[in-house]
Amino acid sequence: MIKKITLLISVLLFIGICSFFSYSRETTPETLASGSLSGEVRQAQKLSKNLSQTLDFSRVQLCFKGELLACDEENRTWYLPVDMDSDSWESGSFTSLDDGISILPLQDYTLYEKSEIVASGQSIPFLAFSETEESCIVIQVVFTGLSVVRIETDADLDVDTVFAGSIVFYESCGQMDWTYSSVFEAHERGQTSRAYPKKGYRVNLVSVTSGGISNKNKLSVLGMCSSDSWIFYAIYSDGTKVRDKFNIELWNRFGAEDTSYDAHFGTHMEYVELVVNGEYRGLYGVMEPVDSTQLQISDQEYLYKRTFSRALSTELLDSYTTEEYLTVLGTELKGSDDAGTDYDWQCFRFYVELEEETDDEAFVSGAEALLDLDNMTDIWLFVQMIYGEDNIYKNMFYVFKKESDGYRMYQVPWDLDLTWGNVYTDDAEQLYVMSAPELAEEKLAWPFADRLIALDAGAIRDKISAKREELRKPVLSDESMETLLEGCIHEVQDSGAFARDAARWPDSAHDGDYDALREFMEARLTFLDEELVW
Repeated sequence: MIKKITLLISVLLFIGICSFFSYSRETTPETLASGSLSGEVRQAQKLSKNLSQTLDFSRVQLCFKGELLACDEENRTWYLPVDMDSDSWESGSFTSLDDGISILPLQDYTLYEKSEIVASGQSIPFLAFSETEESCIVIQVVFTGLSVVRIETDADLDVDTVFAGSIVFYESCGQMDWTYSSVFEAHERGQTSRAYPKKGYRVNLVSVTSGGISNKNKLSVLGMCSSDSWIFYAIYSDGTKVRDKFNIELWNRFGAEDTSYDAHFGTHMEYVELVVNGEYRGLYGVMEPVDSTQLQISDQEYLYKRTFSRALSTELLDSYTTEEYLTVLGTELKGSDDAGTDYDWQCFRFYVELEEETDDEAFVSGAEALLDLDNMTDIWLFVQMIYGEDNIYKNMFYVFKKESDGYRMYQVPWDLDLTWGNVYTDDAEQLYVMSAPELAEEKLAWPFADRLIALDAGAIRDKISAKREELRKPVLSDESMETLLEGCIHEVQDSGAFARDAARWPDSAHDGDYDALREFMEARLTFLDEELVW
């Protein structure tokens, strides 16, 4: 009996040890030693001399670790995302879906500095060949430091504004589960940006039953929240390609979580490179949508978005139908399949009536009842700091949460490219953007907020002073801001994506003027430190 127990314990211990080492192997990415591909390179070079260059390119469907990669067919180039912050090359086999075709590298890229290969965008030649057919073809692989997204659709995205198809997300290939896919439905999005050749999209992930019924397919994409809906932001007019990402991260550090709700009053954004139907489409920002799910809006709560800069008045609310509000008021009701009823717009009407209030005492009491003044403090500091004049009369969400004493309004910023010295100009040749460095030392006028501060509604002056003091040391210190900015620059520049996007879209903005951005930031923060801007 004792022997049986001892044997059982030994077996269980052995299984445990095996499981431990198996788990360790699965969670520790395997890497390539320098020079480890030299034998394969010699074989490929020999084959390239003996085989005819007649292999049909359309037959080559390059895979890495069994996953079909995204390909720019015109340049015969495939994109493989790697960890650009690791010096080691990820291991894995390059194969083709066609079993009759083999893949070998023509250069031993493990001999090169990985960071230099990734940042320079240098492509590595590979040989695709069939020994039985005595034919081969040279293809290219680009190792990118960003995630990649591949879309396949029957639509022509230069023509069609609504389309469907399949989508694959590729993260760093050294991870265990580095790809995930879905069917999707999508539509073109944006206002001014619709005029640009590089389009933005809203992509809704779906699953389709055997009976042809579509259901939402929630996925956690690129480390962000689990959602079935994603924004693909084209980043066309910002020459630095970092303003939106930088500002989103900045707002997330002090404003997005500063509520009494277990919800994120903001978004997140991750950079990707997009390939559609075998065509490289450039650098994109994939963003969580600010919607009812993100904000945990109940059936009795409301979300509005100011999309266009339009005057607000109760007269306009009364003179037009809700279907006309987007055109007339520049505002839309979110989370609804239609424009909503007059009742659905009552909360937004509260805000419009407050803006119209002429009596100071009534304005103060109304503001204290309607606004979450901590959120108003955060949003005012944020917009002042980034000089976001494009976020005062549009590009702002208005969230109405139902609380014990009525509705409370919160604001969430959106579309943050016209900031830090970039302002709107009505000039298509300049992509509707101009630089105004002199604004770094000017107060940004926001009549509604200025009146709140002048009347000191809810002691908002003390709130602003206390919050500025609280933030300036850890969150908004010069060192913290520079680290955050450097991280964004690192992603777009050292991944090689900035140069590839510039080559793909030569008419878009790619000045990469980070010095001007830093100068405006430094001058702006100094101005806010030294001036009482109320």
